Amino acid sequence: MNYWKKYLVKRIIRLTPQFYYYRRRINRQLLLNDNSISNIIKHVPYYIKMGYMPGKIESYPFIRKSEIIGKEEQFISNKVWKPFLIKKTTGGTSGNYLTFYKTLIAVIREEAFISYVFSLIGSNLRIAVLRGNRPASGNHEYKFKHLLLSSYQLKKETVLEYLTLMKKYKINCLHVYPSAIHIFCKYLKEILKEQNVELPKIKGIFSSSEILTPGVKDEIMELFPDATLIDQYGQTELVAFAISVNKEYYRFYNVFSYVELVDTGMMNGDNKIKEITGTNINNKGMPLLRYRTGDFVEVDENDNIVSIIGRTNDFVLNSKNEMQPCNVVWRGHTLKNVISSQFYQDTAGELVYRVKVNDKFGEADIKYIREDLNEIYQGLMKIQVQVVQDFEKTKNGKHVRAIQKLNLNYMEIA
Repeated sequence: MNYWKKYLVKRIIRLTPQFYYYRRRINRQLLLNDNSISNIIKHVPYYIKMGYMPGKIESYPFIRKSEIIGKEEQFISNKVWKPFLIKKTTGGTSGNYLTFYKTLIAVIREEAFISYVFSLIGSNLRIAVLRGNRPASGNHEYKFKHLLLSSYQLKKETVLEYLTLMKKYKINCLHVYPSAIHIFCKYLKEILKEQNVELPKIKGIFSSSEILTPGVKDEIMELFPDATLIDQYGQTELVAFAISVNKEYYRFYNVFSYVELVDTGMMNGDNKIKEITGTNINNKGMPLLRYRTGDFVEVDENDNIVSIIGRTNDFVLNSKNEMQPCNVVWRGHTLKNVISSQFYQDTAGELVYRVKVNDKFGEADIKYIREDLNEIYQGLMKIQVQVVQDFEKTKNGKHVRAIQKLNLNYMEIA
């Protein structure tokens, strides 16, 4: 669907009574009860066939994407007419493709939550989009009060041009991929060292669709200290929705879905690593009970969600065959000459850290990177730093944070 069609659909959705209804209810608490579970299982062939009886959510087994693939039709409720459902395909980064169906009401509810996120930034927003766009010609276009910037052509000269465009169109909000804003900020810091450039007055930055690490948050907030930075987590299966504002903890909204965090037994320092599991009771078309997303969070001793880690592919295996997340606390100077980076592993206990760099990058930078990686992986990983010209993106323009060639799925909790 091209951009003008997406814009038109969103405008229509936002005029519906259902949109306003869900928008008002976002901050309410919604508890999962036996009736809502019963309404799921008695209309879904998969659950009918399995003979499940209504009860507490904990009495039902977990289910993974791999168990649904090829059986999608069995999860479609017999209360809906399939031609009226909206079909989506998931799994672009994991490689396991799942066909998912959702009702129009579920789409409206999702749009209400996105609208809510933008409202936390403010009103009268003039938005620049840096999210894998491919303008018809050049590296930008202005459509429907949105400045669409190509994230495929990010370099120092392009960033200078984008700053001029933001000023021209009076942009005060950015909607970004984390990888794109990270590269943008890297080049921007270089530019500010070389010349006096007036930055646009940004009210807020809305990040989603990739992992936004604490280090990248710091970089963004350093350059745009007056902006509200919101990172949103969600997925096509609609089993979880969470946001973090600035450096606050992540919050899951149970009015969107019922979320459980399942302990994996893994730790990152003093923090536990848990898997996000959700029940999408609000999608009547293809409801899923206790769906294990394969996405992980880092939780402190008080059960606060410190960060979203990502998928199994965002873990590496050390020389003791222990899984560790690709979450590194870098020293301030370590990545100063790195534009973007990627973890790569094809052998347990060995890690290649790929970097796209500026012309100031040298042996000292390699030494700093190795020191920080050895610190976080406790010397249990043979580290290689590899300089690359650029990184291949997914078809949606996303940067792949980690390429994991080892099969870590067998290490998932049963």
